[in-house]
Amino acid sequence: MGEINSLALCCKIMLGFLLPLASKIISDAVAKIPENEELGEQLIKICIVILKKAVALTKTDMDDKLLAVVEQAIQKREEV
Repeated sequence: MGEINSLALCCKIMLGFLLPLASKIISDAVAKIPENEELGEQLIKICIVILKKAVALTKTDMDDKLLAVVEQAIQKREEV
């Protein structure tokens, strides 16, 4: 049992270090993306995939509702 706790702690420490680093890398990369409508549409699709994954990992109804509102807003935008 101690080995499992040790592994969990190790993973938590690595995530604590790696997630901020990954966030910085992604932010810098996104800042360098040229302004392009078609590329923007693809970025929206990628963001929805990421949001769905994040919502699946949470245990709150509010996140599910927020995702539904975002998806509806995107659908309405496409209909116009």
